[in-house]
Amino acid sequence: MSRIRADKFVNSGANGAPQLTFGAEVVAGVGLTGAGGINITGVATAASFSGNLTGNATGLTGTPNITINNLVGVAATFTGNVSVGGTLTYEDVTNIDSVGIITARSDVSIADKIIHTGDTNTAIRFPAADTFTVETGGSERVRVTSAGRLTLSNSEGIKLSALNSALYAENGSLSYYGTTNGVYLSGAGTGGWLRLQAAGAENNEDAINIYGGSNSGTRIEMRTNNIERIGITSTGAAIFKGGLAEKYENAGTTLGSQPNNPLSDGNVILFTGNESGNKTINFTGVHATLSNGETVSFTAIITPNNSGVINVVQVDGQAITVKWSGGSAPSAGASGQDIYQFQILKTGTGTSV
Repeated sequence: MSRIRADKFVNSGANGAPQLTFGAEVVAGVGLTGAGGINITGVATAASFSGNLTGNATGLTGTPNITINNLVGVAATFTGNVSVGGTLTYEDVTNIDSVGIITARSDVSIADKIIHTGDTNTAIRFPAADTFTVETGGSERVRVTSAGRLTLSNSEGIKLSALNSALYAENGSLSYYGTTNGVYLSGAGTGGWLRLQAAGAENNEDAINIYGGSNSGTRIEMRTNNIERIGITSTGAAIFKGGLAEKYENAGTTLGSQPNNPLSDGNVILFTGNESGNKTINFTGVHATLSNGETVSFTAIITPNNSGVINVVQVDGQAITVKWSGGSAPSAGASGQDIYQFQILKTGTGTSV
């Protein structure tokens, strides 16, 4: 049973529909509806509300659900959860303050950048289409372009570190280019340089330096204990600042048993065991290594035992005319070891020497 007390009843509602005006309390056990309008200046208590609600909602009491087609107000305070099934649209909202975590189940769309609270010159930005950057101290440090190229920018040089190792391009920039055929690292400009340095090394102590342009001349150097040990000049000359050690091949057999000797095994070959009669030695892997105008040397050591002698020389299986020192092939030594030195000069292309 409902209890309704009205102060006025007039036909001033919309389209002449009746309108009820209540100045006191309204209590209803069932729905309270009106074709025109119902104005309540006191307290309204009901099991449910439906339809449009306009005005100050502070007088609403009770725990049932409230269905409002269009809520218009100045301010609202919620002490519990608020669920929005559709789209939440804002107008002229300058700040949203959350004391907890903001979770988005889809994309978050921003116009320009994400900044760090209390540190507004540190940001992730989206300055152009298909591009994003990272800024610290108000300056751009990292950029990923629409082509997928990564650019690192730092006027004081860039240090990429993993554990205790590092790669430097000091006083410039470090550029990286990846291709299907290789990887390129380059220093800044024509006068820059690139250093590959051992982990834990100080300054320029143990490093490989590649210099370009006007900065100390174009060259490559290898340093240990801060001293240059090997240098390659812009003309291709190799300079060794210490002793030169190279591997040799200990054949462990005679030349007669091993006539073929590849360049990759070393330039010096020691044959053991006594040789007998005339021998042929064949140096392989030479034409694949040398170009026109290049040379390689071989040293062969044999035990002649009065008769063993090298009198035929081949390069990659092709017999060549040997110009012997003194005009003819040497004779076999009586004892000890005979040492043969051959200098091969490539004077053409293909298999010519």
